[in-house]
This record gives sequence, structure tokens and C-alpha cells, in this order.
Amino acid sequence: MKRMKYVVAGFLMMGLSLPAVAQNANYSVMLKPIEQSLKDNPNMDAKTLKNLTKDYQKEFKKDPKALVALGEALLINKQYDEASNIGNAVIAKYKDFGDAYILLGDIAAMKDDGGNAAMWYEQSMTMDPKNPQGYMRYANVYRKRSPEESERALNLLKQNCPDFPIEAEAGNNFYLAGNYAKAFEYFSKSNKEDLAEYYLVGYAVSAYMANKKEESLDISKLGIQKFAKNITFDRVALWSAVDLQKYDEAINYAKIVLNTDSVEKSARDYIYYGLALRGNKAYDEAIAQYQKAFDLNKEDYKPYQYMADTYAEMGQEDKALECNEVYMAHNQNATPSDYAKLANIYVQKAEKGGDGKQANLDKAYGIYGQMAEKWPTIAAWVNNMAGMQASKAGQDEKGAEFFQKAVDLLANKADRQDDEITTLKSALANLGYYYWVTKNDLEAAKPYYEQLIKLDPDDKNARAALGLDAEAAPQQ
Repeated sequence: MKRMKYVVAGFLMMGLSLPAVAQNANYSVMLKPIEQSLKDNPNMDAKTLKNLTKDYQKEFKKDPKALVALGEALLINKQYDEASNIGNAVIAKYKDFGDAYILLGDIAAMKDDGGNAAMWYEQSMTMDPKNPQGYMRYANVYRKRSPEESERALNLLKQNCPDFPIEAEAGNNFYLAGNYAKAFEYFSKSNKEDLAEYYLVGYAVSAYMANKKEESLDISKLGIQKFAKNITFDRVALWSAVDLQKYDEAINYAKIVLNTDSVEKSARDYIYYGLALRGNKAYDEAIAQYQKAFDLNKEDYKPYQYMADTYAEMGQEDKALECNEVYMAHNQNATPSDYAKLANIYVQKAEKGGDGKQANLDKAYGIYGQMAEKWPTIAAWVNNMAGMQASKAGQDEKGAEFFQKAVDLLANKADRQDDEITTLKSALANLGYYYWVTKNDLEAAKPYYEQLIKLDPDDKNARAALGLDAEAAPQQ
């Protein structure tokens, strides 16, 4: 029920902009100060609460929509008892007003009572069959517990409300719940040209988060065309264009976001602008944007990693290391990727040679050692990567040491994952080549190739070394 709870909370935070409970201008004005008071004083006692809502309830005692709107305002502020009283009072007078049943269902959902939530939503479907929200809420309750029951509710909705945008609404429900893959699946069944603004926002964001970047960019462009004042579409277009390496487009979207005075800027806006500029090799400008991102939120040191990446791409390894050290010093949750990037800067610096070559390689090797110790589940992958870096630097014996560590970790491991099998094949292939070519010792290479041929019967070097093919010359 937790996910259902968050979906309901999402509906409420949207200001109940759903068709079945669209707010009337008359009562929405009077409701605003009540909502603010509830927000400012979440622990309001019963007497104060009664006085707060008394005039409103008297004014709109014959308006069930207004009363339910008050109930939802109470619900979002966790005034469950008073919200329930309003829902029950509305049902007593207006038995076919589905929104009152939905209110009681929402209360149950927010209290993690899925059974009662479903019961009230089903009552709404029965008493107010033209109200689509009862069906949608009911379908959400059963979406995981009983997909067949969920589908039954949606089919009833199609029969009773054929004009309701079912796919878009289902997509929006999943979007609010943070299930972006499912949201994208449903949104993509709808006609995007006809979608309301908030549906289209959910569609664009869901597509991006579901790694459908091309679709996300296309949907964002449509949103920009139809709802030019909604800067969310420009933001999502910026993210998508950067990820798709369409840097010129991305720069244009970034400029729109950052040059719109009415828009509150975020660190992410500056970071993505920086990424777009870096993609176009405007390195100094990119670094300036990362600095702006940090200045906006000096609790987040992530921009320093982007600076480090940019300096490394410029060939300024010392600057890259300086920025990376700042980032790592303030990052208590550094990832393997963070460590790998730091090691790579030292490798890149070593490639330039000079007196410090070995010292830089040793620092890189040390970082790989830290990674293997800190994350033992990926130690084989780390050692294989270190081996390839050592071999690339011309230190074949050191590379063989790392490859051997990877093999030792994986050769006899049960239930190897696909990525572990790939790592093992790579390490075995590199060790075989090392002994056959570098050490000119085919006999020493054969045990590695014998293991490799079991994992990859088509490996050319393994077949050649073991005499399975006529050609016996190794291929690098």
C-alpha cells in the first residue's frame, strides 16, 4: 500500500486538478487561508480546527464539491477524523456523489489500509459510474495485487466514460508514484497531440527517466510548441539533448532556461549547460557554469567532479586532480565510478611520461587497490581494469599480476553473473596472450586458454594456442 499512499499524496499535492474534483472559483478563494492555516499549524486541536472551518462549511453546506475539497485539504494535512466526518456527511445527503467515497478511500489509502480504500473506491464506481477517478483509484490498488481486477476496473471505465483519457491518466498515476518505466508505457499508448499540459510534462519526464531519450526530446519539443510558458519542457529537452550529444540544441535550451527571469535557477540547470558546453569543447565556459552550480548550493560538491572531468579532457591533469580531491574530500558516499575517474587522471598523467611517470602509475594502482578492498563484489572487475591500464602503460608483468587476481577471484566462483563471466574471459585472454607472446611460453599460456575455451569456444587465440585451428599465430 505504500506506493498507493504516495500516488494519493501526489493527487492531493497537485491541488486536486483532476476533472472530477476541479475547484470552483467561489470556494477555492475561501479555502486558501484554511489550507495555509493547516500547513502552518499541523497539530491544531479539535476546537481550533472546528472554528477554522465553521464559516466555510456553513457557506457551502449545499455544495458537495466544496465540502469534499475541504475534506481533501484536511486529509493532506493528516486531519483524518475531521476529513472522514466531512466525507460521511456528504454521503448522507448526496448518496450518488462519487467524490465523497473517493475522499474516504483516499483517507484509508493514506493510512495504508488497502482493503478499505478499495471498498470506498468501488462504492464510488457503483454510486457514480460516470466519475472516472473511482475506477482509476481502484485500479491502482489492485495493479500489483491483482492485475486482472485492475484491468476489469479499467474496462468498466472505458465502457462508462469513453471520452476519459485512460492511458494518460494511468501514465500520470505511475509518474506520480515514481514508476517511470510503467508511466512511459501507458503514456505512449495515448495521443500525445491531445494531452493536457500536466500529462505531457509527466510523459516527457517519464520518457527521460526510463532512458527513452529520443522520445523524451520529441515530447519536450511538442510541449515547448504547445505550452511555451512551461519551462519544464525546456529543461527536459536540455537533459535529453545533452545525453544524446546534441550539444548545439542543448545550449539553446539551456539559454532559454537561464535567461528566463521568472524561472528560479537550479544547480542542475548550470551543470547541464556546462555539460553541453563541454560537449562543444567550450571548456572554460563549461567550468564557469559548474562554478555557478556550486555557488548556488555550496553543500553539494558534485560540480567539482564535473570540473575535474573537464580539466582532464583539456589535458590539465594537475587542475583535474585538484578539483577531484576537493570533490572526494567532501563526498562521504563516493562510488566506484568516482574512484575510477581519479585513477584514470593519474594514468592519463603518466602517459605523458617524465620523471613522475612511475609515481603516477603507482598512485593509480593504489586507488584500484582501495576500490577492490572497499567493494569486494567488484574486485575482479577492478583488477582486470587495473591490468589493462598497466599493460597499456607497458608494464606487462604488473598487468599480469592484476589479471591473475581477477582470475583467482572468479575461476572457481559458483553462479557467476554475466558481467563476471565477461571479466573472467577478458582476464584469461590477457594472461594467455601475456605468456604466449610477451614471455614466449606457449605451455604456460595453455592452462589459461583451456579455461577460456570452455567459456568462449570461438576465441581465436585460444583455438590457435590449443591447436584446434590450423593458424597458430596469436592475434592481439
